[in-house]
Amino acid sequence: MDDSFSFGKPSRKRALPAARRPKAPKVEAGSGRGRIVLVVAAGVIAVVLIAGYMTFLKGSGEQIASGERSAISQIGAAKDVEAQTTEQQAVTAVQELYAEQGSFDGVTVAALKHFEPAFSYTESSSTGPKVIAVGSSSMGIGLAVLSQSGRCFYLHIAASSVRYGAGTTCTGSAALTASATSWPT
Repeated sequence: MDDSFSFGKPSRKRALPAARRPKAPKVEAGSGRGRIVLVVAAGVIAVVLIAGYMTFLKGSGEQIASGERSAISQIGAAKDVEAQTTEQQAVTAVQELYAEQGSFDGVTVAALKHFEPAFSYTESSSTGPKVIAVGSSSMGIGLAVLSQSGRCFYLHIAASSVRYGAGTTCTGSAALTASATSWPT
């Protein structure tokens, strides 16, 4: 007798019936229908992404251009202020010469050069923000200064008032037509 233990005779295993599935039709390796659909879908996605990116860039570009337009207009305004400041300083010189002499007859290009040598004075047209065109009449003095923005600013100095204006002809005679109470915008 031996010392081994056993439960008895091993049972027979029953084979379970296999579930029958319908066989999928075999796709031949060369048909490529799935590949075509995949390529078309990828192409559509790529076009949508590119269009979205381009729209984003367009908006950014417009924003930059708007900022540049604003900067350019501010530069033009600064150039205009330079011309206006030149004229304001010349007004002081004209008024002081008028006060000394009692009339506008003594306010000439030579007298202004001597009194305020920081600027150039001319009887013809102004050519820049530091060149003042001078025109005179018995009623007052006309000063015109050409801004670097291309705009000409006028001052008409009379015994009791100063009148402002702007125009395209940048001479002292044209400045005698100024009639506004402040600089035109």
